[in-house]
Amino acid sequence: MTKFIRNNWQLLFALAAAGVTYSILLGELRYFRSYVPSLHRPTAYLIVWDVFLLSYLTVTAWMFASVKREDIEKRAHREYEKKEKMLVLVLITSVVSIVTIVREMSIGAELVGWQTAFHVVLTFITLVASWLFIHVLFALYYAHAYYDMNNNSIYPLDFPYEDNPDYWDFVYFSLGIGATGQTADISFTSRKLRRVGTFHSVLSFFFNTAVLALMIEMSASLIS
Repeated sequence: MTKFIRNNWQLLFALAAAGVTYSILLGELRYFRSYVPSLHRPTAYLIVWDVFLLSYLTVTAWMFASVKREDIEKRAHREYEKKEKMLVLVLITSVVSIVTIVREMSIGAELVGWQTAFHVVLTFITLVASWLFIHVLFALYYAHAYYDMNNNSIYPLDFPYEDNPDYWDFVYFSLGIGATGQTADISFTSRKLRRVGTFHSVLSFFFNTAVLALMIEMSASLIS
């Protein structure tokens, strides 16, 4: 149990934060609706989802800033992010985010005044948090695949002029693929990781396209 907690503390922290938010928000939904009448259960679920995403991103950013190379190597041998299960989590995140955002936009379109602004801001937060969450997970995957070589002599990624890349280097690499669908100065040297990179690029294309369409729809709703 201790090993499981140590290996997955970021995820568990985010789940705990989301659980507390769920208990408070859903338990006192009538009270909160006295201030925000349009706060129905779907919107409450979206807030819980956002708390999960933002909590995970916050503690992960803190972890990125506090670990050294040897810590990354230790984590690479035990962390769940380097497993193929992480790719399933990415897919689930993409689908859940798009579905919840579409639902939230349909609610906001029927409202006027500050309540519309509330739902628009909530939708925007979900878009940004979901996008960052997906690519941070890929950054963790790349980092742990890089440092868990299983006695291979060639690293699966080539960082020019950098022998000891840290987590932020992998975030830079992952965000580059997420934003443009291609790599910049860092290149793949492994067939397996190239396949992951291909999946990353294709997923980013469809997710970004969906986000762009939703943003256009949101803007049109606000103008009308």
